[in-house]
Amino acid sequence: MSRLLRVLVSIAALPLLVSAAPPPTEASAAPLPPTGAVRVTVETIAVDRRGTWSLGTDVADLFSGDTGVLEKSATLISRGGESGAREMVKMTTRLTPILSPGGGCTLRIETETKGVVAGRSAKAKPRQPDRTRATIVLEPEQERLVDTYASAATQGRLALKVRCEAPPAASRAMSESDLRFVDFVLSVARAEGDKDPQPMKSNQLHAVLGRAASNLFSFNVPLDSDAAGAKRYRREKVEVTLTPTLMSGGRMQIVIGVHGELATVSANAAPVTHPIDHEDTVVIAPGEKSEVDIDVHSSGPEEGWKRVHYRLSVVGTF
Repeated sequence: MSRLLRVLVSIAALPLLVSAAPPPTEASAAPLPPTGAVRVTVETIAVDRRGTWSLGTDVADLFSGDTGVLEKSATLISRGGESGAREMVKMTTRLTPILSPGGGCTLRIETETKGVVAGRSAKAKPRQPDRTRATIVLEPEQERLVDTYASAATQGRLALKVRCEAPPAASRAMSESDLRFVDFVLSVARAEGDKDPQPMKSNQLHAVLGRAASNLFSFNVPLDSDAAGAKRYRREKVEVTLTPTLMSGGRMQIVIGVHGELATVSANAAPVTHPIDHEDTVVIAPGEKSEVDIDVHSSGPEEGWKRVHYRLSVVGTF
């Protein structure tokens, strides 16, 4: 039975390690993978004298473009002859998913398999590892079987049954011992028109994995009187929510929500409102900063202002 861990853990107690893929070079000009996590499910299957059998199913949540490493060991028994030669094999699999916009992923699979036949002389020249590479496209809930190793010594085979999909939201009920706390520093900068944003405030937020922490800021900005000479001001009310949803490979996926409104309030007219409703998903390492820019435009010069630009900066410690 599969189970969700921060990284993929082998049934044979060999770890699946998660490492960030190197950034594309200028020469390669490869596009950056979309932000977000992919849940990859891998069942390792063996075929030998005993028939078709499973080495176990492993599950990992990997960020798009990151590589997970899975190691599996097995003994394959010859499918021919009465004595049944035995081959000890160790397969290392590297899995790199690229998230697809509609769900699913493009999955790059690289394997290296080393085999040693029991009873072979220690003086014999060691065999070169067997390597395979494959790239497949998977729709949500689609499974594919990929052959990874065929033994010349035992006629045994290894294969991977793989699938990928978006991981479920981290909203399950958790006991106190399961809680994972995350601290954020949220900084807000603001600018009028085309000026550079200037720092306004910085707050510390404390959140639990799968649950939101929020910060509300509001203030009034005086405006010039309207054409009739009535006094007016701009009311700004913005709430920022930070929801850490997933941890993998030492990095955190966070959903940043920005909601609120800007309203032009006049003494002799109904308020003119401009709602803010923005959501973004970012992935950060401890101490790394991620920024989100929000622009709000007025409906015209008659409101006494043109554009307000917010810049939100998030730094996490976990």
